[in-house]
This record gives sequence, structure tokens and C-alpha cells, in this order.
Amino acid sequence: MAWQLHYTSAESGPSGQAGFQFVAESAGVPAGVMGAVAGHLAYRPPPEAPLAPDEREIAGLPVALAYGSAGGMRVLTRCVYLGQDYSGRYGNFLGHALVAAADELTGLRPVEFWQAALWADVPAPPGSVLPELWDLTPGDRLDPDSLGEWLASAGEHGYARLAVLLQIVGSALSRGHGRLVLVAADAGRAEEIVRWIGVISYSLPWTVAAHLTFLTYSADPATAPYVIVGTTPDVWIPSDTDATVVHLASPHHPAGPAPGRFAHTVTDCWRRMDMAGLDAIGELTTPADGFSPDTAAALLAFCRGDATVTAAEQADIARTLLHGLPDWAWRELAATCGGMGYELARAARTTAPADVAEEFAARCAVLALNDPALPLPDPPHAETRRRLAPEAARALASAADVPALAGVLRAVDAIGVPVPPGDVERAAQRAAHAGGDLAGLLDRTPPALREAVVAGLLTGLEAVSPRTRRRLLTDQVCDHLEHRDLAAAPRTGAAVLRRLALRASVTRVDATTRLLRLATAPVHSGDTLNVTGVPDVPEDVREVVEKVLEEVWEGTPELAECAALLHRLGAGVSSSPCLSDLPARAYLAHGMADPEVVSLARAVRAHVPGYPAADAETVLLAGAVRDAADPPAAAVLLTRLDGLGAEAHQDLVQEAVAVAARSLAGRSPRFRADVVIALPPALRPPLARVWLDGKLPRDEQADLAETAVRLHHAGVTVPSLDSWARSRLTSWSLANAVESRLRREDALAPSLREMSRGRRGPPWKRDTP
Repeated sequence: MAWQLHYTSAESGPSGQAGFQFVAESAGVPAGVMGAVAGHLAYRPPPEAPLAPDEREIAGLPVALAYGSAGGMRVLTRCVYLGQDYSGRYGNFLGHALVAAADELTGLRPVEFWQAALWADVPAPPGSVLPELWDLTPGDRLDPDSLGEWLASAGEHGYARLAVLLQIVGSALSRGHGRLVLVAADAGRAEEIVRWIGVISYSLPWTVAAHLTFLTYSADPATAPYVIVGTTPDVWIPSDTDATVVHLASPHHPAGPAPGRFAHTVTDCWRRMDMAGLDAIGELTTPADGFSPDTAAALLAFCRGDATVTAAEQADIARTLLHGLPDWAWRELAATCGGMGYELARAARTTAPADVAEEFAARCAVLALNDPALPLPDPPHAETRRRLAPEAARALASAADVPALAGVLRAVDAIGVPVPPGDVERAAQRAAHAGGDLAGLLDRTPPALREAVVAGLLTGLEAVSPRTRRRLLTDQVCDHLEHRDLAAAPRTGAAVLRRLALRASVTRVDATTRLLRLATAPVHSGDTLNVTGVPDVPEDVREVVEKVLEEVWEGTPELAECAALLHRLGAGVSSSPCLSDLPARAYLAHGMADPEVVSLARAVRAHVPGYPAADAETVLLAGAVRDAADPPAAAVLLTRLDGLGAEAHQDLVQEAVAVAARSLAGRSPRFRADVVIALPPALRPPLARVWLDGKLPRDEQADLAETAVRLHHAGVTVPSLDSWARSRLTSWSLANAVESRLRREDALAPSLREMSRGRRGPPWKRDTP
């Protein structure tokens, strides 16, 4: 229900006074309202209008329809020029006002009352009681369809102007100050202003349009207290007016902020004649719940598939979803959730009805699969997880580096998406090629996916250059791979075992055992078999393994290590040049007299073919010489020892000969001489060199001198020993010692005298010429 009031200039109004006054009203107008309504009732013709217009000219003057508030009530006014008043003076007008409670206009745009049938064109007689209006029927000139056709007739320029006007009006409403002044092309086209107010009003959500005050025409727009004010070109507007002035005849738009989301989206709705879209924005706009027109427009644009909705706008939408959406909005939002960012998807999943929440859960999962930086979402339902398998496969395929792959794997595990191990292996293989923190990848890989990741990394590492492989195989990576089966990647396995062994994370024996497996196992199940029935192994793998063995065993091998290798590998010790040399190196390092060395040599001779057996035989022969029962036996052993020179380790043979020779130094000169006599001539000098090496004690000198005398007597000369003996036997004391030893062997006396000729001593002992 609405109350009516008529305002005009009367000779005698209800109070008996003359002049402008309320001449008629409905019964029951609330107290105090009339004074407030009077502020909306004013009219002056445009400046260029005739001063004394006739009826035709009066009919052509603009009508001033206004909407505002008064005393907490809503006020609609319509002012029309009447010309002369009761006194014949020009300037009279009729101000027809409707006063209603705010809820009486629910769902209506006030501008719809333009040319409504309820407006009076002449004032009621003074003192009349106007009826209360129980049915506020708007006019039929400003419906959305006709306005849409009118707007389309202006083409893109009209739509661009609408976006600008909406931005101006929206800013004024949100800030609480500022106005829009629309200047008609000419006084006769003032109705164009009404159409723009109509389009703007229908563009705004009803809750916002209820606060859009307007005046379709004013001769003083600078002071008119409305958001939108219309005027004519002949009206002067001060430059300091707090308003944006738009001349509708101009092709240019006023300077100011670019149209925002609301303005653009609404304009697009008009362009498509999408009245349902306008209604949707109106339904979504609930300022109390945080849904501003811009946020509502962003939500609608998103639901319509507009890719220009920004992340900030999505964040605004997310913050308002807690208050809920209409069912249709949830359905449309779910249908376009493929464009959602994580914040909006997570908020929608939390607040959406159950029948659409899984769509948002799936979107959260997809985003987490493709962005390692995002939080891990809760697992969706089983069916959704199965549906996400292709997306997980795409994410794995696009993971170009280690951080990306680690993020995808975390998401796959957290979400519970089933992925084929082969996809994971291929992704890990690419990550290995790209390089990076492989240890970090393995640390972050969920247990259920670790086997596939390790397999992929090994395949990838196997294909890179040796230099790159060593760089990527850090201590931490090798720790992860220590207990893995590395047979499928022998080059990588060799590099891993090298690093582990060099820093003593595994023993050299364990590393060697595993390295040999790499050098003897086929790289691929389809490898051809060699003549022995063993799969062929690439030659470069054998070379890599051998080089690593050399690095691992660079330090002195311990006897216990050699014994352990022999126990594990048996004849396999001879499969590697490096390993074949280990026993000899151990013999030399620890001495052939060590019982453990002898024990090791026996075991090697019994189980290892090739030159390791010859090395072992060398050690055992050296010990056997010491224990020989007679000189011929010793000579035979020494001869055999010399014969091993072509097979055994040269340094070992030399040392064995020296050991054997030193062991003979403990036997009698007769025994030693007989051994030399029994030896082939070529083998005699080496023994002499050993016997003569170093500073000899006096007894040993006497033994060697006696040995030389016995050899001289036997007609055997070892030059180095013979010359040494002759030089020493010139000493009176040494010659006497030898002579004393040989006093009972008269047959040797001539040889002693011959070798000691020229000896020095007491005169009675010297030889006479």
C-alpha cells in the first residue's frame, strides 16, 4: 500500500494559504513524511525552453521522475510542468508523490513506474482525499526485453557505455558518495536518460537497485541529491561537482577506473540477452553473507566458463561459500570446476552438498597432482580415485624434474590414485636424466611407490655418462641403494658399491662379491649365451667392474679378507685380474713365514686355477726349501721355484727365492754347498746375492767362506760368492776360523790355501814364496 500526495501552486490550499503546497493527500500519511517528501518536489524547465510555452511546448518538456527516501519510507515522485499558476505566472508544476514502506517495492525497480497509469497529469482540487494505492502497477515501457533491443541497436558502443556507467554507479553506491549525471543529446530526447536508468536498474541486483536513487531530469544537477541525475545540454554544471558527467551525444566515454568484473559480466549478459544471468547475479548478491555484486558476477562468469576470472576473484568466491549457494549454482559450479584454483576447489568441497562435493574433491586432487607446492587433499571416494587414474598418469608423464616428480608421488599416495608401476618407473627414469636431488626424491617417495622409483632411477642412471652418474650418486643416494638388487643396472651398481666400499659402509669382501655378480649376470633377459652357456655381459661392464675392484682393493689386502673371498668365490677369484693378484699382494705384505700366509696359500692352490695357484705354489715352495731333507731335495725345490717365474707374480718369485735362500742360511756350509752344486748354474748367483746381502755377523761370514771353499774344491764357482770369500780369507782371523773348522778334512786344505793366498797375520803364519 502507498500514500499519494499532490504538490502544486494553488491560490488557496487546504490551509487557506496561497503558493506551492500539498493540495491533496491520502488519509493516514505518516507524520513528518510530508516535509521530507517536499525535498523531492522541484521543477524548472530547461534554460532554453520558452518562457511562456504553449500547451504543445509544455507537452515536449522533460518529465522528472525521482526515487529516493523520506523518513524511513520509499518515495517515488513525478514532476510535470504546468505552465501558469492561479495568478498567471509561469513556473507552476505538479509534483505527484507516492510514499510506501520499503517492502512494498520488493522485486520492483522504481524506474519501472515511468509512464505508469497511476500518475496524475493535473492536480486534484485542494483539500481532496486521494485514495491509498493497494496495487502499485508499474508502466509497460521499460521491460528488459525492449531495453535489450534498444541497447543492441547502439552496437558495441552501447555495450561499452553500459559497462562504464555500471562501474560509475557501482563505485558511487559502494563508497556512499559520487554521482552520475547523464546529459541528454537534446531536450527533446530526455527519455534516453530514462532508458539508461532502466538498463542500469535491471543490471543491478534488486537488493542493490533498491538503494539506487535517481532523478530523470533536473535543471540543477549539481545539487540534486541522487545517485543518477538526468539533465539537458543547456543546463550549466559547475566543474567542481562531485559527479561524473556523461554526455550521451558524445562518442567518448569519461575517464575513470576501468569497468570491473560486475560491469563486464552484466554487459555480457545484455549482449547475449541473458536475462537469466542477470537474475542469477541478483539472486547471488547477498552483501550480508559477503557476496558483493562483483563476487556474484565473478561466480556467474566462472559458471559460464569465462577464463578471465582471476585467482583473486576465485579467492573472494571461496571466502563466501560458507554461507551456501542456490542448488543451481552448485550444479553449474561443479560442471565448470575444471577451471578452479585450489583455494576455491577446497572451499567448495568443504561446503557443497554431498551430491556435487565429489566433483570438487576430484578437482582438488587434480590440482595437487600437478602442483607440488599445494597442500595434500583428503582422499576422495574410491570411484573418484579410479576416475583420477588418467590424470595421475598425465601428471607423472609431465613431471620434468625431481621436485615435480616428488610432488606428484606424494599426491598420488595421499589421494590413493592407482598408478601402474611402469608409469612411475618411466617418470623416475626421466628425473634421473634431468639430475637433481635424487636422495631427496627417495626420502620423500611414499613406501608403496619406492620400488618403482628405485627401478626407474637405476634405469635412468644407467643411461647417463659415467661422470654424471658419479655426480648424482651421492652418499645419501648410495645409502638408499645399498640393499637393492643392482643387477639390472651394473654400471650404476658398480658406482654405488664403489662409493659404499671406499667409505667403509660395506666391507671390501661384500662389495667384491656383489661387484662380481654385476660382471657375470646378464643385463637383459634376452642376452645371448656364450659357448659356456653363461649369458654374455657387455665388455664395458666388465671393464667398469674391474676398475672399481682396483679402486676398492688399492689398500693392502688383509689375510682374513683374502680367506673370506676364497670361501665365498672359490675359483671365482681368478675371474678378475685384480682379485687374482690379491693373494700375492697379501703374501708379500704379511711375509711368507707367517703361518696364516702358508694356510692361505694352501687353500688358494687347492681351489683357484691359473696364476693365483702359481703364486700359492711359490709361497709353499719357499717354505718347503727350509724343511728340505737333503741338498738334492732343496735344489729340486729351488729349481721348481725358479720355474714358476713365467706364471707367478714376479715380485713374489723374487721374494720367495730370497726367503728360501735365507732359510738355507741356517743349514751347514756343507749342506749349502751341496745345494749350490746341485743347482743349475743359472740359479746359483741369486742364492749368493741373498746370502751376501746386508751386514753379515762373523759366524755367517765364516759359514759363507767355508761354503765357498767347498764349492772351489768341487770345481764350482759362483763369482760373487767366490770373490767375496777370497777378499775375506785374506784376513788372518777369518782364515784361521775356517782352517780350524776344516782341520779334519785334509782334502779341502789346498783349496783353502789357494783362496787365502796373501792373507795377513803373524809372520809365522804367512805363506812363504
